[in-house]
Amino acid sequence: MGTAIALCCLWGLCYQRWFLSETRKGQRLVRRFGETGGAWILRSLLIVGAVLGGLLATGIIHPIQWE
Repeated sequence: MGTAIALCCLWGLCYQRWFLSETRKGQRLVRRFGETGGAWILRSLLIVGAVLGGLLATGIIHPIQWE
């Protein structure tokens, strides 16, 4: 699951311009923070997601397990 999360976030980094211009959430980011600010916020979130996905995939962090 961690690998899938990391790959999705890295895919998002490749298509960040599309996301910002074609989706409602991306357009909302641009309206609220400006074009440059929205891009940096999106990049930051995607990088954090990729890092957490990588950590989950390598077993450094573990998901919550209910008993």
